[in-house]
Amino acid sequence: MTNLMTMAVVDKQDILEELKQGNTTVLKGLPASVAMSYGLALQAEVGQAKDSPIDSEAVATAMLGRMKTEEK
Repeated sequence: MTNLMTMAVVDKQDILEELKQGNTTVLKGLPASVAMSYGLALQAEVGQAKDSPIDSEAVATAMLGRMKTEEK
């Protein structure tokens, strides 16, 4: 298990290094949520993390409302 954890950290660092060099092809084939997490990690690493203009509470409420209407 430790090897998998170490491997994941190394892979993440490799991907972040590629992104720093402008190589966005390393994100191809990844789920959108994973690609976004790399983008946020990169922003945090270089000190450009910003507060999101998206109201996450409003998004959650809208998603729950949409799920309820789809159930009917």
